[in-house]
Amino acid sequence: MVRLAILWALVCLCVQAQSPLERAVTLAHERRYVEARQALQGVAEPVPAAQRIAFHRLKAAIAAGLNDAPGAAAEMERALALAPADPALLLATAVAERGAEKFDSALRHAGAVGENAGAQALIAGIQETRGRLPEAAAAWREVVRLEPAREEYRANLGAALIRSQNFDAAIDSLRAALGLFPQSAHLTTLVGIAQYARGDTEDAAATLSTAIALDPAAEPAYRSLTQIVLQASTAPDAPLVKQLCGWNPTVCAALKLRVAREGADAALQAEATQTLERAPQSDIIARCELARAREWTNRFPEARLEMEKCVAQDPSPQNHYRLGLIYQRLGLASLAQEQMEARQRRLQGSSEQSVGGVNLLKGMR
Repeated sequence: MVRLAILWALVCLCVQAQSPLERAVTLAHERRYVEARQALQGVAEPVPAAQRIAFHRLKAAIAAGLNDAPGAAAEMERALALAPADPALLLATAVAERGAEKFDSALRHAGAVGENAGAQALIAGIQETRGRLPEAAAAWREVVRLEPAREEYRANLGAALIRSQNFDAAIDSLRAALGLFPQSAHLTTLVGIAQYARGDTEDAAATLSTAIALDPAAEPAYRSLTQIVLQASTAPDAPLVKQLCGWNPTVCAALKLRVAREGADAALQAEATQTLERAPQSDIIARCELARAREWTNRFPEARLEMEKCVAQDPSPQNHYRLGLIYQRLGLASLAQEQMEARQRRLQGSSEQSVGGVNLLKGMR
């Protein structure tokens, strides 16, 4: 990230530059950073200010290429000291400082750039990293104001509003974005996630189904729709079952399990259960849904084993709750209480759906 942000166009030394310096520039462009650093050993810093700035920017780029984030930040700060009001240097320095986790300095320098979408996006990213979600959302709003025609920025604003649990504002913002990008499966998926987090389960399922229709390869839409339908105890409508069965055999088996339960179809139930049993142990959905299959057939000791694996891989509030109920059925009161307390810690006063919706964003990047 840092070396992409450092503008190579400014690393242009004049024709009088020493040949080792020119060699270092060439090597850095070729991403031969170790050799570039070696080429600079013993090279004196140029005297003219413009060349000195370019010299430190070159050293910053080399340091970044060698994954030396503190070194890159230090070199950019030396360059900035030579022209402290230069917007390009301010932004490049802020990028390098973010890479070195010097967040206060990065925010200060990015804020000094002025009305610049890239600088505001950098501020938003830092605030998200720090968990300052309202500040991140405010920065993304400013980014969108400055560059309203960028789909990526509008999606980031919607995601930031969801993370800050401002679901109504997220839906309004994303719908406005869809007015500009009506075929965007990404934006449509975000709307569905916001609707789900707000508690509008049926609307969310329909929206996510639309996202899949827009882009049949939209993995985040499939994952989000899967979470919604698998949290229900009944099977979804046939069109949703068809969409998800065409995507993932484990999810399809879980849905068939629900269809079999509703229709008292023992053969279909056995088929679905066998598919779940054959899935790899690493398949979280298979573990969680096989636990459900065991519950529905009153095989609670086996349900416990599967649900413990499920919680170990996906410690969501709902999964803690389900494991707690199984412990209760087995007479394990203290273990059940532990799971209910873990559930409450995960929720932190929010609803299960709002927490689940925010978690779905992790698969959107």
